[in-house]
Amino acid sequence: MNPAAAPPTDRQASREAFERMDAARWGQADLAAALLALMPLRLKGAVFDGAAPELAGLLQDRLTQRLGNGALLHRMPVSITDDRLIGGLDLAATLAAGRPVAETGLLARADGGVLIVPMAERLPGRAAAQLARVIDTGEVETERDGLSLRAPANFVTLAFADPDEPGELLPAGLGDRLAFGLSLYGVSPARPRPETLSPAIVDAARAKLRWVSVPDAIMDALIDAALRLGIRSLRAPAFCLAAARGIAALAGRDEVTDADASLAAELVYASRANVLIDRSEPSAPPPEPPEPGDENTDDASRPQPEPDELTELLVEAVRVRVSLDMAARARTTRQRSRQRSRQEVPPGKSGDMVDSRRRGSRIGARAGDPRRDGRLDLLSTLRTAAPWQRIREAPAGGAVISVRASDFRVKRFRHRSEAVVIFVVDASGSSAMNRLADAKGAIELLLSGCYSRRESVALIAFRKEGADLLLPPTRSLTRVKRSLSRLPGGGGTPLAAGIAAAAQLVRIERRKRKAPHVVFLSDGQGNIALDGSPGRERAAEDARDMARRLKSLQEPVLFFDISKRPSAQAEMISTEMGAIYRPLPVADAARVSRDVRSLLLE
Repeated sequence: MNPAAAPPTDRQASREAFERMDAARWGQADLAAALLALMPLRLKGAVFDGAAPELAGLLQDRLTQRLGNGALLHRMPVSITDDRLIGGLDLAATLAAGRPVAETGLLARADGGVLIVPMAERLPGRAAAQLARVIDTGEVETERDGLSLRAPANFVTLAFADPDEPGELLPAGLGDRLAFGLSLYGVSPARPRPETLSPAIVDAARAKLRWVSVPDAIMDALIDAALRLGIRSLRAPAFCLAAARGIAALAGRDEVTDADASLAAELVYASRANVLIDRSEPSAPPPEPPEPGDENTDDASRPQPEPDELTELLVEAVRVRVSLDMAARARTTRQRSRQRSRQEVPPGKSGDMVDSRRRGSRIGARAGDPRRDGRLDLLSTLRTAAPWQRIREAPAGGAVISVRASDFRVKRFRHRSEAVVIFVVDASGSSAMNRLADAKGAIELLLSGCYSRRESVALIAFRKEGADLLLPPTRSLTRVKRSLSRLPGGGGTPLAAGIAAAAQLVRIERRKRKAPHVVFLSDGQGNIALDGSPGRERAAEDARDMARRLKSLQEPVLFFDISKRPSAQAEMISTEMGAIYRPLPVADAARVSRDVRSLLLE
């Protein structure tokens, strides 16, 4: 038997299918770059998700080559300020000339070129709004720093996004203004990418484009397909129609075909589709015909015309494209998760982003007194003072510029708040030592590598008549081991006092701009009231009252029920405090640490 004639194995077939899909996905991205070079003012730009750096660089190079005329690349940093983006006062030139001198912003300098937006999912809303406004109008218009600026700004925008968290999304207003949205997840950067759409082909298509016609049936189908896919933006059908004409021109045709329209729909509609039509679901029965002579029949109840065959073709093409994109992204997410699981220190979430006067990432400047409000922002202060020099008295001592108290600007910072995990442990009764050992083990596991995640821990133990803060919030593993080596246990169960102590510590940490998380280890069977008197009925009432107060603080709480069997009393208390309830009949420090990280910190 000839080995060459042997049927392919499953691995070979899978590899061949992957290679075909890889080539098809890259082919669409390359086609989008060619269309942007062909009609930059009509199509505006594209969003590429999950593109490897090598692929992003290749797309940028090919786009600039096809645009010709020496088109330049301009990169827009995520942290760019307004004066750098849209223009403002040129401080050095103003000081030298003695009058306000304008500085051109990035968007105006990008006129006729390509604007690159890396990490577009992290673009601040203000910068995204400025960019969207310029894309709409084709010019930069601003009034700031005593200057009135107006300049043309027509460019192609390439936005590259790679969201790694559910909250990271491309600003909707920006994505709607760019024609294409393509996913490059799973596309290998190592494969050779021969150029099939050379600059000469694009130039020939540019000369032919004005003669390309679109049949009325295709126009109607593009609009119907957008409606069936839940796309409400009027820009999408216009982009799709322009892309279909461009595809026909690149192929040397004088008229748009059904295949051109289908490919354009994949490029434009796939990232915008809100409703996917599943052909496997049975269609709804047709509406009942109106009774004869019924004059009050509403138009909405009349049978609607069935979508034609071309509309179905467009919708199906988009549906398949979206399904493939979702599968590729899910595969990439699984691969990243496996890589993270091999790391010694898993990534954690510390808390919300908060403003700060002294530390964190720089986000701008504000008016303030440097002696009490933060660090002086010298450039912003001089920039504020410069426009007023003509109407101010000349400064004494030969100074170049007159600065007044109202001109002072201080720096603004933003950082992620530190997470504080507050363990509240029932240290009463015969099993106290097991519970404390469980808490100590979980604390040590959480603190290993905590510095990179900005997390600290605290320990409150309640027993006898009250609760004690045995370990204030700390990030030092050495201090934890030394402080927790000998902890007392035994006595009554003042559950209400433990909850009250946790609530008080939560308030203290919130005033420090930290993010507190509370973890309880208890069976919920309190027998000591808040005032220290014995009695289960009074103790239960106080515990419920304190639990409701803790819930009102709206901080995350995790309650481990350490009873041998799940306790209704413990579950009730956890519900009162709005906690996540987890039974823990057997002491397990590893499980406590794992659940705290997965349920509260990630």
